[in-house]
Amino acid sequence: MTAHILITGAAGLIGTAARTHFESAGWEVSTLDKKSQDLDGRDMDYVGDIVDYNGLNDALNGVDGVLHLAAVSRVIDAELDKVECTRVNVHGTSRVLEEASLAGCKWFIFGSSREVYGEPTSFPVKEEDGVTPINHYGHAKVEGERMVHEHCEQHGMAHSNLRFSNVYGHPGDHPTRLVNAFLRHALKSEPLEIHGGGQVFDFTHLDDTVSAVYKAAKTLHEKRISLQPIHVLPGTPVSIEDLAYHVLEITGSKSSVAYTEGRDYDVERFYGDPSRLRELLGHECHVDIRTGLERSATLFRTHLATEDRDVE
Repeated sequence: MTAHILITGAAGLIGTAARTHFESAGWEVSTLDKKSQDLDGRDMDYVGDIVDYNGLNDALNGVDGVLHLAAVSRVIDAELDKVECTRVNVHGTSRVLEEASLAGCKWFIFGSSREVYGEPTSFPVKEEDGVTPINHYGHAKVEGERMVHEHCEQHGMAHSNLRFSNVYGHPGDHPTRLVNAFLRHALKSEPLEIHGGGQVFDFTHLDDTVSAVYKAAKTLHEKRISLQPIHVLPGTPVSIEDLAYHVLEITGSKSSVAYTEGRDYDVERFYGDPSRLRELLGHECHVDIRTGLERSATLFRTHLATEDRDVE
């Protein structure tokens, strides 16, 4: 059973890959972003800011469900401009919810984050352990989850809050995201910069992430049931030093590792229990960190070569 889905934030990392995945499954996909093209150079169907875009009701016309990814998507950007983060991540989500229910959408998926957990005290983290964010981005995502649950329950839309964890896998994504930054610097023989050191995270390959998103959408569309919050992750802790080591070995780089002062709004340790992901969506993440980095390094070499040619 296929459907018509609107992806907001469709020009971003997950949005770009989700569009490809849903279209390959035969779904009709409409795309909305403030950028005119996604990371693969494909045009958006609708271009505008979700907070004040006049064409949002047109974008939602005939849509069965929404994958809402539009957001200020980096912790540091949210800290540097909290007003903008609130405007987009909170007020923007509220508007999309309102317009989706008015348009008669049947279901809604919200792209949340492992940042909602803050600094956990026990591992692996389970969804039922609760949310205690330590930065503005995390607080905005908690508020977004709350609004999605309340609005959808009130208006009869099935819903799912998916908490993503350190997603990587496309060289066109923001160059300062950890995996992208490490690969870019290693391939350019520049130092790999670590803020603080000793951090441990769950890294999720893009393919595993969008597969989970598709399964959530398919479940909501076919069963019309809401899902408990789910973090999408492999459940494999990787230290930031091991990540740097893997990148240097895979790329054959002689880059050094440089340590800088940590930031008080960054989470230091997080990895989760993927049991709910398996139980509710029948999904497991299959791309281990080594394989994912090898795939990413191959893509990065081509991407950087293209960048160099464009400069010339």
